Amino acid sequence: DAMMMKRISDLEHIMENLIQENKKLEQRLDSHGAHLYTMEQLDIPHQVSKAIDEVVTDAVDWAMQAPLRNRFRDLPEADMKEILHQQLVKDLAEARKKKKKSRESPKTPPGSPPHQPPPPPPAGPSGASGSPGAFGSS
Repeated sequence: DAMMMKRISDLEHIMENLIQENKKLEQRLDSHGAHLYTMEQLDIPHQVSKAIDEVVTDAVDWAMQAPLRNRFRDLPEADMKEILHQQLVKDLAEARKKKKKSRESPKTPPGSPPHQPPPPPPAGPSGASGSPGAFGSS
């Protein structure tokens, strides 16, 4: 009978160890599940696609600018500055023209009624909105 009690005790001990190990495995699984969820939320394929798009766009921009760079490579720096200055003056003049046109043009579109001031506010409880006792009297 003592031998049977020892075996039962050993089995109970083994069972406790298995339960503890099972809990540890469940915790690890939960942890990995959280990491998997986080990785899914990162949307890695979209981020990779976005990064590739940016790299390709930069490469295309660089390639499109190459003829322009080659054209201006042989110009002295003073000539390049003069060209840039002329372009800046031209752009500024165009911007001023546009601003002047927008100021001179009517604010209301054609066919719409002319602007009218808003109606006066309704009279307060005392009957006259500007009377001395209309606001804050105690």
